[in-house]
Amino acid sequence: MAPHMLRFEIWKDPASDSHQMSRVTPDGDSLRQAISHAAVLVHTFDASSDFDAFQKNHDWHGYGTWNAPAGLTERAFTEAEAIAQREYLAVRNID
Repeated sequence: MAPHMLRFEIWKDPASDSHQMSRVTPDGDSLRQAISHAAVLVHTFDASSDFDAFQKNHDWHGYGTWNAPAGLTERAFTEAEAIAQREYLAVRNID
């Protein structure tokens, strides 16, 4: 069975020069706006699991290999998560 891919974004806060990576969800958008309303979208990617997303974030920043903390188990994304994200993306407004 093919993996369920979810969209992730990396946003940059121009005031602090910091970055935030998050899965595209209503909660992710709300958190980003609360942290930095002026954040600018700088990169988008799709991932099949939380570990895949962390590695792709590391790759984009040039950090090398991401190593999972001891005891953390990889979680693949579900079909329900993919469906919910597609529905949100269809109505999302990030102006």
